[in-house]
Amino acid sequence: MSQPDPKKSRAVLIGTAEYEHMHPLPAVTRNVRTLGQELIRHEVWGLPPQHCTVLENPADIRAMVAPIQQAADEASEVLLVYFAGHGVLDQNSDLHLGLPGTADEPAHNYYTAVPYDHIRTAVRTSRAQCRIVILDCCFSGRAIDTMGPSDLSAQTNIEGSYTITSAPPNSFSLAPEGAEFTAFTQELIEVVRNGIADAGTLLTMDQVFERIHDEMQAKGRPRPWCQDRNDAGRVRLFKNRARTSLEAPPGYGEIPGYGIGSLFKSRRELHEAKVHRPTQAGICGRHANGGAESIVLSGGYPDDEDHGDVIVYTGHGGQDSNHRQIRDQDPTHPGNAALLASITTRYPVRVIRGAKGDKEHSPEAGYRYDGLYTVERYWNAIGIDGFRILQFRLEKLDQVDSPTVPTDSPLQRPGIDLYRWEPVGRGVYGDRRVAQDVMQAHNYECQICGTALQTPAGFRFAQTLHLQGLPRPHRGPDISENILCVCPTHRVQLELGMVTIDDSLTVIDEVTGKPFADLSVNAKHSVGLEYVRYHRGLYRGSARPGQGGSPA
Repeated sequence: MSQPDPKKSRAVLIGTAEYEHMHPLPAVTRNVRTLGQELIRHEVWGLPPQHCTVLENPADIRAMVAPIQQAADEASEVLLVYFAGHGVLDQNSDLHLGLPGTADEPAHNYYTAVPYDHIRTAVRTSRAQCRIVILDCCFSGRAIDTMGPSDLSAQTNIEGSYTITSAPPNSFSLAPEGAEFTAFTQELIEVVRNGIADAGTLLTMDQVFERIHDEMQAKGRPRPWCQDRNDAGRVRLFKNRARTSLEAPPGYGEIPGYGIGSLFKSRRELHEAKVHRPTQAGICGRHANGGAESIVLSGGYPDDEDHGDVIVYTGHGGQDSNHRQIRDQDPTHPGNAALLASITTRYPVRVIRGAKGDKEHSPEAGYRYDGLYTVERYWNAIGIDGFRILQFRLEKLDQVDSPTVPTDSPLQRPGIDLYRWEPVGRGVYGDRRVAQDVMQAHNYECQICGTALQTPAGFRFAQTLHLQGLPRPHRGPDISENILCVCPTHRVQLELGMVTIDDSLTVIDEVTGKPFADLSVNAKHSVGLEYVRYHRGLYRGSARPGQGGSPA
C-alpha cells in the first residue's frame, strides 16, 4: 500500500488557546503551528501548504466548522481533522469543543462551544477514502463510537474512519505548565518527526497510535483511545523518518556510526568510512542512481557561498591545477548531472566541510560531516574568473527547529502563521495572499499553456513561481510582478531553465531555441520585465545572483 496522494488530501488543524472564562492553553498554539509545518514537509507527507489549514482561536461555530466542511468536500483520499483546546460537557454529558468565549458552565456549553456532533457530521459526509479525527482535549474519548458502523452502513464503497483521542471519556487531558506542547500532541509530533526505528518506510495510523499510547502509559499520563472502522488504521500516512537512511538507495543518507560533527583527518578517512567515497572529486554520486550522495565544501571554488544551513555550491569542472576557472562548466559532467538529478529525486546529500572552507562554518583542521542537505535549485552564472559556472542551492534538512524568519527579511514576524505564509526556502516565506491574488487573476489557468487543473469537487488548482527567487542569493521581492501562475509542468520547466521568457513575453524552448507560446497577462496582473530578465539570465549565463538589479 502506497502513501495517500497529498494533492488529493486535506488537513484542518484547529487550536483554541485563548479563553475568556477558562485558563489559557498557550501550548495549543505551538501544537497546531508545529504540526502543520510537519505535515507539509516532503520527508513526512508533503501536503501542499494550501491544503493544510491552520485555524487558531475560531470565534464561533461557523468559523470552526466551515473550513472542515470545505476540506471534506475537496478531499478524495485523506481528510485529517485535528483539534486541541478545552473539551467541555453540556447538561447531557455530550462532548463540546472549546471556543474563546466558551462558558465554564455545562448549562451554557451547548451554545458557547461547538458540539462534536457538528464535526462528526462534516467529516462523515466527505467522500475521502480515509477520514481521520484527532482530538487533544478533556473528555475526548466521548467521540469514540460516534462514527460507528451505523454511519457507514448505507455506503456501498467502504470508506474508512479513524479516531484518536487524548483521553478516555471521563478523564482530563494533560497540558503541563510551561511545556512546549500538550502531553498528547508532544508524543504525536515526536512520532512524526523521528519515526519508529523498527517499522517500515511508511507508518500506519495504528503504528502511530500504538507508539503514542505506549509512551503516554510509560510516563503515567492519561492513556489515549482510538477507534478504527474499515481498516483505516492500516493507511500508511507518514513517511518513517527513522528509516530514511536505512531505506534510501545504497550510499544515500547518513552513514551508521557517523553522526553530525564527526571529524576525519583526511580524504582517505572519509573514503574508508564511506561518508565521501572519492579521494579527490568533490561530488560523489551518479545521475542514473538518483543524484549526488555527498559533497565536500573546502574552498575549491571561489564562487562558493557558505551560509551554514544554506549553501550555494559551485559545480564541477573547468579549472586548472591552480584552481582557476579556464573554461565553462558543463551540466552533463557526471558530478553536475548528479546534483541536477538530486533536485527532482529529493535524495538527501551528505555535506562535508574541510578546513580550507569558510572560517565561520568549517573545522579548524581536517574534515567534518555536517549533516544532510537537499538540493533545491540551480542556475548559471558568470564566475569570478569570467567563465560560466553552475551553482546549486542546498538547504539543510531540519527535523527539530520551528520555522523562523531571518531578521534581514522583509517578511520578519515574531512567529509564522502557516495559514498565511508558505515556506519557499529555509527561513524564508512567501505571502500566500499575494500568490492567491495572482492565481485568481488568471482564474487558475497556466500563463503559458492555459491549462487549468480541476478536482471532481470543482476545486481549481494552480501553482506559482517567483521569477527571481526569494531565498539567498537571489533575494527577489514577494510581489505580484515577480510571480507567474503556472501548471506543475511549466513550473518545473521554468525552475530547471528548460523554458525562458523574452522581453516581448514570448516563451522560448531553451532546448530548441524556438518560441512556442506567448505569456498570458491581463489588467489584473502584469509581469515585471526586470524579473523576466533575471530569470532568463540565470539560464543564459548573464546573471550574478546576489548583486541585485537586472542581469540583462
